[in-house]
Amino acid sequence: MAFGKGKEKDKSEKAGKSNKGVLVVLFILGLIVLGGAAFGGVYLFMKTKNTVDAQEVVVENSYLDLSEFTVNLADEGGKRYFKGEISLGYDKTKTKLLTELTENQVVVRDDIIFYFKGQKADYINNVANRENIKRQLIDAINKDLTKGKITDVRFKSMIIQ
Repeated sequence: MAFGKGKEKDKSEKAGKSNKGVLVVLFILGLIVLGGAAFGGVYLFMKTKNTVDAQEVVVENSYLDLSEFTVNLADEGGKRYFKGEISLGYDKTKTKLLTELTENQVVVRDDIIFYFKGQKADYINNVANRENIKRQLIDAINKDLTKGKITDVRFKSMIIQ
């Protein structure tokens, strides 16, 4: 009889341990599901918030006119040149940027001159390159600015000879 009672006791201990194991596994699975739901909710909230903010931003530009440029181009023989006038567009609420642009016109003009010195006449004359030229000029100038960034470049006149 002593053996019969011991077996019943072992079965009840094993049943208690297996129930605890199942509860732990279910608890961990529940945490994973809740964590995934929380992550998904935050991700969707942040995604919709960013798209709304991006639509509301409208930049009004002011333009700073620079005096005329005459620059030899990178063509063979050095007989081709660029001659033109450029205006730089910037966010009109950035008054410190306007001050920096006017005080450091030498640096800005230097960036523009060396940009054109590295270009060939065929590249500049190609209408398909118009936006690339403007973007490259903006990048060249912005690398030297500290109080803001220019957002646009406009040509008042341009002659390639």
